[in-house]
Parts: sequence; structure tokens; C-alpha cells
Amino acid sequence: MSLRPVELSQVVAEVGSQLTGAVAQKAWCPLPRLAYLELRVPGRSILLCLCAEGDLARVSAATSRFPTPGEPAPFQRWLRHELTGAKLTGARFMEAERVVRLDFEREEVRRHLVMELGSPGGFLLSSEQNRVLMLSGEGFGPRRNLYPGAAWTPPEPMPAEALEKALKVASRLVPTAGEVLPYSHAAERLLGARDQQSRAESIRRRLAQPYRARLKRSSRTLEKVRAEAARGPEAEKHRRLGELLAQNLFRLKRGATEVTLTEYTEEGAQEVRVPLDPKRTPKEEADWHFHQYRRLLRGVEQARHREAELAREVAHAQAALEQVERMDEAMLLAQVEVLHVSAGGEATPEGRPFKEYVGHAGARIWVGRGSEDNDTLTFKLARPWHLWLHARGVPGSHVVLPLEKGQEPAQEALLDAAHLALHHSGAKGEPRGEVSYVPVKFVRKVKGGAHGQVTYTREKTFVVRMEPERLERLLKSRHTEVPAP
Repeated sequence: MSLRPVELSQVVAEVGSQLTGAVAQKAWCPLPRLAYLELRVPGRSILLCLCAEGDLARVSAATSRFPTPGEPAPFQRWLRHELTGAKLTGARFMEAERVVRLDFEREEVRRHLVMELGSPGGFLLSSEQNRVLMLSGEGFGPRRNLYPGAAWTPPEPMPAEALEKALKVASRLVPTAGEVLPYSHAAERLLGARDQQSRAESIRRRLAQPYRARLKRSSRTLEKVRAEAARGPEAEKHRRLGELLAQNLFRLKRGATEVTLTEYTEEGAQEVRVPLDPKRTPKEEADWHFHQYRRLLRGVEQARHREAELAREVAHAQAALEQVERMDEAMLLAQVEVLHVSAGGEATPEGRPFKEYVGHAGARIWVGRGSEDNDTLTFKLARPWHLWLHARGVPGSHVVLPLEKGQEPAQEALLDAAHLALHHSGAKGEPRGEVSYVPVKFVRKVKGGAHGQVTYTREKTFVVRMEPERLERLLKSRHTEVPAP
């Protein structure tokens, strides 16, 4: 579904002819295989989208960009450093390996931004001498051994016969008359909406997977616990046999493997065949049945308590899944940090700089693992509108309650996050404590301070009375599953 060679040729030729001389004002690289350049031409700015990812690969003129999660990636910082203020001097499509190269110049310093479309796909920023300055993505086709400082050799041109055949395939781009960069805008209309939808669904899968895994595991455990809770009749049977044996010890012979005894019930006398262990004395046989009765009874009681806990866990996971399924595209894309955390490899939650808990109505709560991880969580992963919490007056973990932009936190979710802030602080074990909360944008690192040391303004503070049941529920909700790709 990505742009065909003939379509890429149309778009790149258009960019080369109409945007040569445009000045790069800004650059973004929100994901390893997605970049944007804001190019200024007289009277307008053009947002050029460069997507190197599989069947979404394209060069197009976008109307909006994918948000950048947390702190900019190193490749984004290189783009801004090397290209901001530079003029676009040319654009070329190298058909042989589906490579697009954009050439820039600033104060006689030339740079090349190279994009490989398809699989694996990625970006390369090189010098005029084709020395690699920085890479983003998984490499470039057969040249995946590239590294900063290595020489990059441009691909050989596609043979004329193969090129002619590739360019004969019909183009799907439908330019609009009178539109600036008609082919570039047509390319975005062809794939842009699909790109947003695909990434939103990828975010939905990543958000839902831990809850699905928890639901599957809890449901499986719940089935076993319910089977244990249903062993009451089996326990009662051992009690009856123990009493029957105790009443008839004089009838039992040591070494026997079975005895038939008369049991008097409300329905009258009944003959009961009782298997015996020939190694036990009659009294040991009766005591064994009483022991089994007590053991099973304890197990039934424990299983019933555990059954209630698991039922709550299942209900919480189901509620969270339903909430994720109800999220629309805009709400999903606001959670872009989910893709950012696992970019470049499938990291387990244990490899993240935070522990994740599930609060009221499936609310996600992030708790920093340590001082350095507190910095990463607060200043790289959290969004400015997320809510930041900390136990007041004592050292402790940074806690983040991810919210949608403009969303007010639910009171119960706020209490859940406050409980975790106190539990992961010097106030752990105290019956009450103070917790401050503030949007992340009002939190600042202390200049020259230790990791995790911050100042904040516009905070609100409230006293939290610790609820043991609430804390127990939160601690049991911690996610340890590996996210799905």
C-alpha cells in the first residue's frame, strides 16, 4: 500500500522543482521511521512528511504531524542542529533501493538526509563526503553495518529496462487542480489517514495487551480457585467417614483393605464400604479422615477469600479493556509514549523506568523505580498535561497519572495515585501523609541537583488517610507482562 515507484518519482520530482530554495525551519522525528520537515517558501510553510515504515512509506505534504513523545530522540536533535536554517538544494529518488535523498546547504556546508522506504526502513543524515553523521531506524537494506562516522555509498541507479517497467505501473495519485504541491498532497490523502488509524490501533493493542494478559491469567487462576472452593462436599465426606470409623474401631482389623459399616441417617440405615490403608491402625485411619476434613475445610475457606479477590481483578481488567476499546483515534494518539517506550526493541515493563499500576476505572499510574528513573519518567516520558504527584516533605518516587489533554482526574484515581506516592516514599507504613500534585509542566529539575531532585509550583496538597484495602488492590494490580508487538 506504500507509494509505488512511479508515485514516489512524481512526488520527489515535485518537491525538487517547487521546494528548491525552501528553508528548513523545524524538524521532528517522533518515531524511528517517521520524520517531518517544516520548509518555508515565500508566503507559506510546507510540512513535509517522510515516512519510511513498511506499507505506510511515503513522501507527502502533511496538514498535521504525529506528536513527539517525551524528550526528542537523538536523531531529531541532529536534524534540528544540522538542517535548521539550511536551504533545500535538491531532491532525488534512487529507484534501485527505494531511497529518497534530500540535499541541504547552509553557509557552504552541505548535508544529505537519506530515507530508505519499506523494510526495515530508516533515516540517515550524512555529510557532503557521504560520512554518516547519525542514523535512525534499523539500518539501510544490506548496509545495516553503518554507524556514525562510516562511509555511506549511494546505491547504483536501477537498470533502464527495470526502471521503465516500474514507472509504467499506473499512479494512484489524483492531484487537485490549483493546489500547491498537488502530488505531495495527493500522497498524503492516499496514506495519511491510514497511517493515523494504523498507529492508533497499534497504541490500542499495546494499551490493551497487559490487561488482556492479566485477564487471561486471573481468569485461569479463578477457575482453579473456584474448583478448590467447591470441595466442601469432599471435606464433609471425610468427616462422615472419620466419625463412622471412630464409632466402629472395635470392628476394624489391622491390615484390612476395606470394611463395610452401617451408617444411620435420616433416610435410615445404610451400608457404607470404607477403603482402608493396611499400614494404619484403626485409630490412625479415623484420624487421617479428620485431618483431610480439616485440611480441605481450610482450603475451601482460603479459596473463597481468594475467589473474591480474583473476581475483583477480573472485573478491573475487563473495565480497563472496555475503556481502551472505547478510546477514539485522538485519545489513542495522545498516548503515543506507549510506542516511544518500546521503540527500537521490545522492552519488558521491568525494563521501563517506571512501575505501572491500575487504579480506579482502569486508570494507569506510573511510579518511578529510582532517582535516575524519576528523571526519565518526569522529563522524558510524561506529557506536560499529565498529573505529577509526590509525598510532601519526604524523599520518594515520582508518580505520574497520565491524562488526556484537558481532562480532569477522577477523585478515586487521584486517591489511588496518592496512596502509591506515599507507599513509595519515606512515609511508607504511616497511617496518613501529605501528597502534592501538579501538572508535569510545572515541575523543574534543580540545577546542579541530584537525580530526581525537583522544584514545582502551583501545586495542590491534601492529606491522605491510608486505606489498607485500597493499597493492597493497587499493589496487586502491578503490570509485569511483556507488551505485544
